[in-house]
Amino acid sequence: MRKRWWVAFPILFGLVLLPAIIRAQGGTDLLPDRSVGVLSADPGYGERWSTSIFPFGNYTGTISGEAIFCRTYLHFPLGVQPGAVVPNATLFVYVDDFWPGPGGAPMSVHPVLQDWTVEGVDWTDMGNWPSLGAPVATIMVTSSEGWFAWDVTSLVQAWVSSAQPNYGLAIAAADPNAVTDNWAAARRLTANSLNTRPYLTYSIEVPATATIGTPPPAPVPTAPPPPPAPAPTFTPTPIPVLLPETGRTGGTSGAARGWWLAGLVLWVPIFWALRRRRTAGGQ
Repeated sequence: MRKRWWVAFPILFGLVLLPAIIRAQGGTDLLPDRSVGVLSADPGYGERWSTSIFPFGNYTGTISGEAIFCRTYLHFPLGVQPGAVVPNATLFVYVDDFWPGPGGAPMSVHPVLQDWTVEGVDWTDMGNWPSLGAPVATIMVTSSEGWFAWDVTSLVQAWVSSAQPNYGLAIAAADPNAVTDNWAAARRLTANSLNTRPYLTYSIEVPATATIGTPPPAPVPTAPPPPPAPAPTFTPTPIPVLLPETGRTGGTSGAARGWWLAGLVLWVPIFWALRRRRTAGGQ
C-alpha cells in the first residue's frame, strides 16, 4: 500500500499542485473583461465564435480542405499610470485540445490595433476581425495539456505608460496568415471551468517622486519698534513717619528744638512759684 502512495504522489503533484504553484508566481492576477475565440470557417458543429472556447493557430480542414484560421482576442482592464515601471508581465493560457492531431507549433501574442467589443464585430467574417500588430512574444505550444505562458512585459509597459493604446491582445499563429504549421490548439474541453480561464500576471512599480514647490518668500525685514517713552520722574513728598515710642515724627529741625527748650526754661520758674503760693495759702 505504501508503494502505491509513492507512485501516486508524483502524478498528484503534476496534475494538482504544480499548476497551482505556477499560477501563484508573479504579482497581481488579472482576468480579461472581454474575451472571444473565433474561427474563419464553419467548424461543422457549434458556433464560429465563442466567449468561453479559445482557439489559436492555423490548419487545413481534413474534410473541406480549406485553410482555417483561429484567434483568441483578450482585453485586460489596465489603467494608465504615468511614470510607472512594469518589471514583469506574463500571459497564461490553458490548452486542453488541438487539431488535427498531437503535435505543436509556434504561437504568438499580437497587440490589437483597434477597439472592439464582443457584440460589435461580425466574427463570421474574417475581414471584420480587429487587425493585429507585430508579435511581441512567441513560444512553442504543444498538445500536452496544461498552462502555457508568454512574456508580455513590453506590451503591458506600453499600455501602462500610454505609449500604445490598450485595445487588448490576440493569440494567433506566429504567421497569422499562413497554414504552414498546420496545427491549432484551444482551451475547449474545460470551457466551463473557472480554473482554466486565461489571465495576466503582472507587477507595477510606481517611483516615489517628491513634489518640488515654490520656495517660501524670504521674510521682509521690519523696522524695530521705537523704544518706549521714558516714564516721567518726580521727587516724592516725604511722608511723616512715626519714630519708635516717641509719638512724634522724625525729621525735626534744630530751630524747633531751640524754641522748645526756651519755653521749658520760662515755664519751670512760673510752675514752682505757683506751687509755693498754693502751699502757703493752705497753711
